[in-house]
Amino acid sequence: MRILLVPGNNSLSHLSKCLAIESSLASRGHEVVVAVGRRNAGFLDGRNVAHRIFPDIQEIDQSGFPTVAWFRKPDRIAGCIAEEVDLIRRIRPDVVLGVFRFTTRASARLAGVPYDSLICGCMLPGCPDVLGFTPGEAGIDLQRYYLDSFFRYAGAKTSAALKSLGLPAIVDIRSMLEGDRTYLWDFPEFLPLPDREDVTHVGPITWNGWGQGDFDPDQAMDGRLPLAVVTSGTCVTSAGFATRIIRILLEMGFRVVLAAGGQDELLQVTSGDPRVAVCRFPPLQALFPRAALTVCHGGQVTLFESLSHGTPAFVMPFQPEQAHNALCLERLGCGSRLVAPQPFRGNPDIYIEAFNRREDDEVKSTIRRRIDDPRTGMRLAAAREIIGRYDGVAKLTSLIEANRP
Repeated sequence: MRILLVPGNNSLSHLSKCLAIESSLASRGHEVVVAVGRRNAGFLDGRNVAHRIFPDIQEIDQSGFPTVAWFRKPDRIAGCIAEEVDLIRRIRPDVVLGVFRFTTRASARLAGVPYDSLICGCMLPGCPDVLGFTPGEAGIDLQRYYLDSFFRYAGAKTSAALKSLGLPAIVDIRSMLEGDRTYLWDFPEFLPLPDREDVTHVGPITWNGWGQGDFDPDQAMDGRLPLAVVTSGTCVTSAGFATRIIRILLEMGFRVVLAAGGQDELLQVTSGDPRVAVCRFPPLQALFPRAALTVCHGGQVTLFESLSHGTPAFVMPFQPEQAHNALCLERLGCGSRLVAPQPFRGNPDIYIEAFNRREDDEVKSTIRRRIDDPRTGMRLAAAREIIGRYDGVAKLTSLIEANRP
């Protein structure tokens, strides 16, 4: 088969999933092409992966999460879809797999090619939760209003583009994330969802090809001090948050490795303290087995990698999906939210401001309560066992082969 993989370009984590899938499919004799945004194309240099440049509505503001700007101009959305259709017709794949992609469902339909989707469960239109909130928490009604308004606004703007191309309208933009078959990279114990025949949990998709440069995990270890890993992914970040949480962790007696995720501003975060190591892409799969805890943004790649090694995680989110991952983590008893839930209107600073309102002792108490709780170890072991049942890449590969002869 010839398979086209199309990640959303707001996060390198989407591209990394495509690289894991590409390797698996190629090893089984399939011809695979990855379509990537211009800004992320350089990440594929030297990786011997066949790829093409695809437009992305995300490129209007390079945001790490969906924004109003992505959907403001229907003619731009239609233009993006038209370019995708042209490329799909030239590549002539047997199936297109989109990874958190808002336009390619329409493009594949216009090109007459089957379309499958790989996303997280909380972005399904049928997800019953309000992102980042449990029932009864202060601000939940406002969050529901803000998010529903955004989903409908983006749906209406996209509908105008779809109708101009002869396609039916939609109501909720999240429906564009679904495919003929929709695969979820999370698992039902993490986020329970209503059963659907066309939705399948494949489990976490792991890729460990980030590279580490001159970083030596052994040199980052100090047998006298427990290790804390701090990472904010590859999208939105805050040097101020990183500086403060590192100081707090040092005061608590930890040694710290900061994963900069390719974000230059974090490469400058250093106290000169020998207990702190900073690296663009450290080998997290080698660090997590030795780490006492993780402080992260709540991206599922990071959370699931941490949990697969039995490492508790503490989340400082920068957008609602990450805030909801933190909530799911907390419900499992495997970590904690570092900030209270916040109604989100598009500005990540609301989370940073909420964190800055917390005293250092409050943050330390949140961390200590979780790691000192004797139940945490049992809950982490249970989560690790659940994740161990999945091989997301292998399962997805087999499903693509089985469903697209």
